[in-house]
Amino acid sequence: MSKNVGVNLTVLLGTRDCWSHKQVSLDMTMFIKKLLSEEEFHDNFNTVDFVKKTLVCFSLEDKKPLWRLWGYAYNNPGVEHAEIIVLRELSKFLGSNPMKKDSQYKVTLYATYSPCLNCCEEIWKFLQKEKVIMNLNISKFYNFYDYDNKISLKVLRKKGVEIKTMTLEDYKACFYLFVHPKEIFQPCEELDAQCERNEIDLDDLWNEEIEDDIFRRKRQNSELFTSDGDENNAFIRLQNDTKTPKKDEQKEPQAKIPVKLPPIKYMDRKEGVKRKLSFDEPN
Repeated sequence: MSKNVGVNLTVLLGTRDCWSHKQVSLDMTMFIKKLLSEEEFHDNFNTVDFVKKTLVCFSLEDKKPLWRLWGYAYNNPGVEHAEIIVLRELSKFLGSNPMKKDSQYKVTLYATYSPCLNCCEEIWKFLQKEKVIMNLNISKFYNFYDYDNKISLKVLRKKGVEIKTMTLEDYKACFYLFVHPKEIFQPCEELDAQCERNEIDLDDLWNEEIEDDIFRRKRQNSELFTSDGDENNAFIRLQNDTKTPKKDEQKEPQAKIPVKLPPIKYMDRKEGVKRKLSFDEPN
């Protein structure tokens, strides 16, 4: 896999009221401990325009309400996807900052597009090595009707990744945490409707049966579908979970009750969102 050329950038580090400059060596597509501009956020996290690049905002935290590492990354066209760049940076940090025995790190991702099959494989390899919890919040689906991408999301979910489509509250949280903690979030056109459509599509995916021959083909060509050890094979588990139940086991389908999203609240402070305590480097 190609490697990006490093470049020295000046990044603002410190608390909200006391900033300092520090020279750090960064990937040209990776920005550590740097806030997104409002323009960048709205250009990428919107439901109106088709955006050809992927943006991933990420945070790594432990049991304490403090981010150990955070930032965002863009894909490097024709070279690496944004998810791979983020995973490499997280691995680098965890490698130089080993976890204590009683610690448990959690990675939270806000991605403009869902990961492809290759990125799902890399996510799984990362989780196997680092033993962290991961939450993945998706703004839009990448090539959603491609079987590779659909199956890989299902397997990744079965392997413990918390995957959900972003709601209005998630957009507010992402804006609050990665853009500005006090500015008012202005949703893009038709955001409510798109959130509801995405939620329906993802729910349908979780309940969709995938044909056995598709599983077999993916199992042969992808490490994500190879055995984790004897009976724990992800392919076998997922195949069993998607089998159609016998007639006497089937339940009457329940009608979905439409849920009206809450109105936008204009407030100085976002309630219910874990705030980062500072922008300082961890001791």
